[in-house]
Amino acid sequence: MASPFYNYAIATFTRGLNTLSTLLKKAEEYAKENNIPLDELLNARLVEDMKPLSFQVVTATNTVSKTLARAAFVEPQPQQEPDKTYEDLYKRLDRTLAELEKVDPAKISSKEGQIFKAPLGNEVIDYTVESYAVRFALPNFYFHVVTAYDILRAKGVHLGKMDYLSDFTA
Repeated sequence: MASPFYNYAIATFTRGLNTLSTLLKKAEEYAKENNIPLDELLNARLVEDMKPLSFQVVTATNTVSKTLARAAFVEPQPQQEPDKTYEDLYKRLDRTLAELEKVDPAKISSKEGQIFKAPLGNEVIDYTVESYAVRFALPNFYFHVVTAYDILRAKGVHLGKMDYLSDFTA
């Protein structure tokens, strides 16, 4: 039987990454249809002191990879710098989805309830796999997926609520 972490986090990450792929495809189509340089939307921000669209995608994928490492009780790889093209971001999303497909529910389940330490800002916090997912990974993941959606909406890409929700409700 799959663990609660596996049932909720892995499913949510998979659906959210598919949502990001859908959003990027719509952004790319919009840019082409409106003769907007392709990198303009990838570099778009909600406000000047926020990170751009490409960063949102990279951070969402890094959150997934980091969570999988934490769930396996191994040190996460350093976060990678943002990719610069739609093609790079699609490849990143595909690689991260492939990571999720390889997750062994039994291995995750065997780690549940065990405590590990992880940094959060300037603090180091005790987590279990479950608490890490609920208190950090999923909120952080949603933040970056929603921010990607919001950036594209603010830039005029024709997106509706179901463009965000459709993969989550599938």
